[in-house]
Amino acid sequence: MTTTQLAVLLGLGVGVGLLVIWRELVGRVGRLPHPVYAAQRLTGTADPGAELADLAADVNDVTGAGGFAGRLGRAVLRRGGGWSLLHVPYRDLALLRRSVAWFLGERAICAAVGLVLPTAASVALAIAGVRLPFVVPAVSGLVTAVLLSYVPLYTVADLARAKRAEFRRAMATYVDLVALERAAGSGATQSLESAARIGRSWAFQRVRDELAHARWAGVPAWEALRTVGRDLRLPELTDTGDVMRMSAREGATVYDVLRTRASAMRSELLTSDQARAGSRTERATAPLAATAVVFMLLLAAPVAMRIG
Repeated sequence: MTTTQLAVLLGLGVGVGLLVIWRELVGRVGRLPHPVYAAQRLTGTADPGAELADLAADVNDVTGAGGFAGRLGRAVLRRGGGWSLLHVPYRDLALLRRSVAWFLGERAICAAVGLVLPTAASVALAIAGVRLPFVVPAVSGLVTAVLLSYVPLYTVADLARAKRAEFRRAMATYVDLVALERAAGSGATQSLESAARIGRSWAFQRVRDELAHARWAGVPAWEALRTVGRDLRLPELTDTGDVMRMSAREGATVYDVLRTRASAMRSELLTSDQARAGSRTERATAPLAATAVVFMLLLAAPVAMRIG
């Protein structure tokens, strides 16, 4: 082993040792337990309820109190919260119930990984005897860090797109349930709340949360739906809020309007599903055609060799 290789190994060992010491000295930042877990310990209840557990998980996600990414993101917010280069998708994070600190922490971690990977590769090559100029790992590290820092941005966008599609499917059922509640003689607010209590999916839970916040804040339920629909780019909530506001203020019969709206939403979902299925079928045609061409070439090869 040469002197350079020994120095590189000693440097790596010292770096790992310092990282372990820093981890032990700093440790995890303590945080107060959620009231659900405190009540569980005080009462001795094995399971206080699935909805309460989901609520506790949502609170941890929104506050960004879950792990190293949240702490790192808060440090980034303190130093560069107003930078336009961060590209924070506030609406998508609100839909996913993720905090800005968590998102920035994930971007910082990805950037750090991209910055370290070329350096680690150059060190491994140096140990193997291949020496690269200092410019190569430095430039490639910066480029890789910038590229990997955009991975959480695209991941959040894809997750939000899937959540919105799932929410639209749930809202088609929710609008039908609201129409049935109105046909049974319930008021506008009661219809919205009763219909939201029927479903058990995350979309119905989200509507229940927003309606509960509106009730405690003294805001009409339809106004809360309209506000959330605009903030999260969910037009289904906005349309439902508009219809129920018309019913509450003008006393209009909205049963037929709601049923028509629900039918139109299902038709839109069916059309989008058919278009998606058609595009996937077209994409699957190319590999099949390529396989058929290769098979025909295999069959024709012996004949061509005999002729030749």
